[in-house]
Amino acid sequence: MSAEAAERPRSGAGTPNDQALPRPWGFWSTLLWGLLAFLLGAFLVFGAVFLINGGSLDSLPETQEAPWKDPWLPLQLILINLIQIAVVALAARLSGWPIGTYFALVRPRRRDLLFGFAALLLVLGALEILTHLVGRSSVTPFQTDAYEAARAAGLVPLMWIAFVVAAPVGEEIVFRGFLFRGWAASRLGAPGTVLATSLIFAASHLQYDWFGLMQTFCIGALFAWLRWRSGSTVVTIVLHMLVNFVATTWAVVKVEGLL
Repeated sequence: MSAEAAERPRSGAGTPNDQALPRPWGFWSTLLWGLLAFLLGAFLVFGAVFLINGGSLDSLPETQEAPWKDPWLPLQLILINLIQIAVVALAARLSGWPIGTYFALVRPRRRDLLFGFAALLLVLGALEILTHLVGRSSVTPFQTDAYEAARAAGLVPLMWIAFVVAAPVGEEIVFRGFLFRGWAASRLGAPGTVLATSLIFAASHLQYDWFGLMQTFCIGALFAWLRWRSGSTVVTIVLHMLVNFVATTWAVVKVEGLL
């Protein structure tokens, strides 16, 4: 059985030539490529910010303790995601796979999209109920601070691009595309990959507190499971965009006092 077929037992529609494809990167090589993508993206972007600000710790902006208040954060997020995508795309190409096939960027079936949308509504509804039961706000300080900083700098359109397009596409390609491909074909298997990628996905969102990390893990686990079930990362990209669009919209509504 090919790696493509092994990772999605609930649906067919594998690529016509997947039997001829080599094995994807193994567990450790996938992990190292992923680390390289994260570290290189952070090093290049934050290194550039450091140099622009004078090249000394004293010259860093006052927002260093709360970096999401930096008005240029959206641009930084866009650049980081582009670098990460470039790194894992190189890794996919070096593996001998077509890049789109490696990332499972295949056209999803309509029923997979509809199923994913319904599942997302259930998970988000359950998390929203839990949020109110524990007395939390649906909008985090990260969301409101980022929007206020972007608004003050006149960069709101860039913020929407970063949060609703760049971040979902970049994160899904890295987590549910690249990492999932390599780890699902390893001894970790698809179920273990769903858990592992969801844990790392949550841990990468350090702008949230423990409750926000728990919510991020649940959403990441849903996306990973849908990736496995459908065999298409396009499904999770679309749903991730929808989640971030709703979250960003609520931040705008709260800051602007529209409700």
